[in-house]
Amino acid sequence: MKDALARINHSVWELSKLVARHPENYTMRADFLRYYHESRLFGERRANVPEEGRSFLMLQERESLCCCLLHGAGGSPAEMRPLGEHLFRSGYTVYGIRLALGDGAPGTRPAGSARRRTALRPWRRDVRGRATVDWELCLADADVALGALLTFSPNVYAFGFSFGGAVALNLLRDRPLKGAVLIAPGLFPASAGRSGLFTVVRRLAPFVAREAFPREYGLLEFVERTRARISAIEQPVLVVQASRDPVVSPRSLRFVKERAKNPKSRFEFIEGSRHVLVTGDDAKRVFSLCTDFLREM
Repeated sequence: MKDALARINHSVWELSKLVARHPENYTMRADFLRYYHESRLFGERRANVPEEGRSFLMLQERESLCCCLLHGAGGSPAEMRPLGEHLFRSGYTVYGIRLALGDGAPGTRPAGSARRRTALRPWRRDVRGRATVDWELCLADADVALGALLTFSPNVYAFGFSFGGAVALNLLRDRPLKGAVLIAPGLFPASAGRSGLFTVVRRLAPFVAREAFPREYGLLEFVERTRARISAIEQPVLVVQASRDPVVSPRSLRFVKERAKNPKSRFEFIEGSRHVLVTGDDAKRVFSLCTDFLREM
């Protein structure tokens, strides 16, 4: 298996050199992206990721705008597939990335009882040896995948749902993306339920919060760092969120709106109380907003 992965990675490396010399050759660039995707799937199969939870590629047979899809912290690429299929039918190339979120994401646990450390699980350990997700490594992994997509085409938009929206904002800042679509971007937690309890504990007793909620503590550190990095957004963005989102505060949409400088940016509150807008009753409207936004670019 190691030999097979080495051959795939060598092919990716060889094709990347050819693409650099012949960027006008679409067939060569498409082959590069296919081989890169196969190398990613190889690792996900070895980690026993179920098929529906793996990264997916929907490649047009011609030049087209590209959409990089990033799922939420509690999900997998499966939740983004309906949006991906809609975008593909609309004429766009789509790459849905499985974020390296570790054991906490559905569809990422190994089969059986063994849960070994793998390259797809960027663990770090707290003082008591408990596993939490290394959010920085998660972002770096997404950046590598986006880099491959940018090698294929310079015309790329990031689509991020929930936590994926925070990842997308970081990528938008650091990479030459054309723009982004943020669906219920996870920048401010709603002040209710478990998130509200954690926020109170973290403010009053940060050490207790780190011990009792290690995953939430790390996630909040990540989104706070993200907010601190974003002072102005020059590319066009579309932000969509439910008006009574029970997971993410409306402050998230307003935060992006206050920093968006491009006149083509759009901001839409959808009446309702669902967080997962990429599936269910609201999905059709959200998908329509996404394609309308892209067509105006």
